[in-house]
Amino acid sequence: MNFSPKTTTTCLLASVTLCGVLQANAQDQAASAARPGIVFELGAAGKVTPSYFGSSKLILSPTPLFRMKRLTLPNGFTIGGGSEEGFSLSPALEVISERSVKDSPELAGLNTIDTAVELGVAAKYQMGHFRIMGEVRRGFGGHEGFRGNLGADLIVNAGDQWTSHGGPRLSFADSTFTNTYFGISAAEASARFPATTTGSGLVSAGLEAGVRYQVDEAWAVEAGAGWSRLTGDAARSPITAQGSKDQYSLSFGVMRKFDIAF
Repeated sequence: MNFSPKTTTTCLLASVTLCGVLQANAQDQAASAARPGIVFELGAAGKVTPSYFGSSKLILSPTPLFRMKRLTLPNGFTIGGGSEEGFSLSPALEVISERSVKDSPELAGLNTIDTAVELGVAAKYQMGHFRIMGEVRRGFGGHEGFRGNLGADLIVNAGDQWTSHGGPRLSFADSTFTNTYFGISAAEASARFPATTTGSGLVSAGLEAGVRYQVDEAWAVEAGAGWSRLTGDAARSPITAQGSKDQYSLSFGVMRKFDIAF
């Protein structure tokens, strides 16, 4: 199952609206005085990730990138803007590709899981060269559970153009999510894949690092790498036994900033 650009745009706007409601009381006076309009970064990346949760096979996939920097409505209502310092909220969007036996024959006997779009909200607090952040997202399509991330970064600036970051990451999920990707129903059960029920909690722990080069005011280039180790029921799943508890990722993307007045 593939989501059309129209569906993705609709989901993205819904996420932006949700963040606006949550941040309405936290916006500062300077941001609210900004001219009506939207400032955002749009780009594309090539991302190398496991072909499914628990897989040892890595695949390269194109990934759209979107980051809203500021949205100011004609009535003065503002989301984002201002300094990177302090507390901020933003939309969170994640796309999980379809899992099928066609692409992963080692999963023969298991049902296909459609593409899922996760929508939610991300929060960040930054002070100097240190930041902590978290996300909560709800799935639509392939799964209808909740998933969240927690992380912390040390930020290093090298001049006006280079910025690098790195730190630990934790990933959590409810039982709806874990049973979708790590559980095995009675109807799917076989000698290779015995019936398995999974619970909620910590799914993985790991590290992530990245670097950004600001070419000019409009363009930027980014690269990143990550490693995580599946834990708990996810690590013990017969699905993971076909692949690996260690999950790796690499990415390289290009971003362009847009400033559109209303």
